[in-house]
Amino acid sequence: MTRIIGITGGIGSGKSTLALCFFAHGIPVIDADEIARFALTPASECFPDVAALFGNDAVRSDGTLDRAYIANKVFSDLALRNALNDIVHPYVIREMIRRTGSLNAPIAVWDVPLLFESGTDAFCACTIAVLCSEEIRITRVMQRDRLNEETIRARIRAQMPDDAKEQLATYTIRNEGTIAAFREEADILIEQIREELQ
Repeated sequence: MTRIIGITGGIGSGKSTLALCFFAHGIPVIDADEIARFALTPASECFPDVAALFGNDAVRSDGTLDRAYIANKVFSDLALRNALNDIVHPYVIREMIRRTGSLNAPIAVWDVPLLFESGTDAFCACTIAVLCSEEIRITRVMQRDRLNEETIRARIRAQMPDDAKEQLATYTIRNEGTIAAFREEADILIEQIREELQ
């Protein structure tokens, strides 16, 4: 049976960079965000429920969902965000379990932004929280996604605080220096976890 390492971290923390480090070590990575993006496409079983939740304003003329419109709505409305998560999260978890079952690997990584909030950590042998100061995260996301500071702060507020993640995670790693330094620290952590799980 494949043992699962759950990775989480707030927006701009470097969670995906850590996942790439695991991949570079030959450890398969399953990305919850990628599955969640598919869940919002017309080909997904979630699409009718999501479209009904947000109404006609969320559906473009080509029949696809307006992801920017949905993001603006959910990050300012907790009840709406929870309703969307109730539709998408079960699908994402089922798909991650299905993909993991098709792997021929002793360990695999689940890259999940809402690892603890969604209860996905229950499937994990261990968890890692990538931590970083809010100001650095804001700078990174402004450069990466061209979002304004107010939008980014709203998204940060919608996620579990770093101190809560730190208390829940098996391991933590900080990402506030250079990419090279982070990767070096990640390599040490990956080898430690590999030895403990295998």
